[in-house]
Amino acid sequence: LHLNCKAFINMGKGGRANVQSSKSDEGVWKSPYNPLDAKAPKLPSKGEIKAVIPKECFERSYSHSMWFVLRDTAMAAALVYATKSILSTDLPENLLSQEAL
Repeated sequence: LHLNCKAFINMGKGGRANVQSSKSDEGVWKSPYNPLDAKAPKLPSKGEIKAVIPKECFERSYSHSMWFVLRDTAMAAALVYATKSILSTDLPENLLSQEAL
């Protein structure tokens, strides 16, 4: 039994999952970045990313948060109303009639 190394994908804690690799990769986008390559550029840390984001983005605002709550509640209510008005839950009087079919 010959096993191709590319046919296995490492899982956490040393486990292995047998995954069949497809021969044709047409139409499938593959990233050129390989984090296991020794020449791969170093990705920024979480702290470095947060340092670049302006401090105003982390400021909390009660009024701004309540605006989002009201907006989302109104959108959910509108979707419920639209769904209720479009879909009918009424059952026909006789389930075996032509009207039911």
